[in-house]
Amino acid sequence: MKKIKTAVAAAVLAGAALTAAPGAATAAHAAAAVEPMHCISPSWGGEYLCGGVYGSPGIVEYAYRDGRRQVFVIGTDHAVWTRSSSASGKKGAWTSLGGNLIGGVGIVASDTGLGRFQIAATGTDGRLWARTHAPDGSWSAWARIS
Repeated sequence: MKKIKTAVAAAVLAGAALTAAPGAATAAHAAAAVEPMHCISPSWGGEYLCGGVYGSPGIVEYAYRDGRRQVFVIGTDHAVWTRSSSASGKKGAWTSLGGNLIGGVGIVASDTGLGRFQIAATGTDGRLWARTHAPDGSWSAWARIS
């Protein structure tokens, strides 16, 4: 009986080891399969994804020349969320910029404070997707950039 239990346990462990291997999964699928951490910014509030492919601390900030600030995170719904503050520090509401992303958001192009900048993050297809912010406050649609 003991030999049978040992054989069954070995078979189960061997099966678990085989199913735990990534096999032919792409890097994007493997990254999406790992449960990210959830963080809350002490200064900005809101729950968002962080750690691993989402970066640490998982929040990125754009500073306008007039003292305003705007932050970006990947929300628990995998969309980009943003929140801004006035020069005096008064914060606005969180706003979704949409998307279905499996990696951290970053600022990939900037005019150094004038208000034209581009954010990007990895989509579920493993490609880099971006939106551009214009000085008038409008946003472009999501566009694949790689």
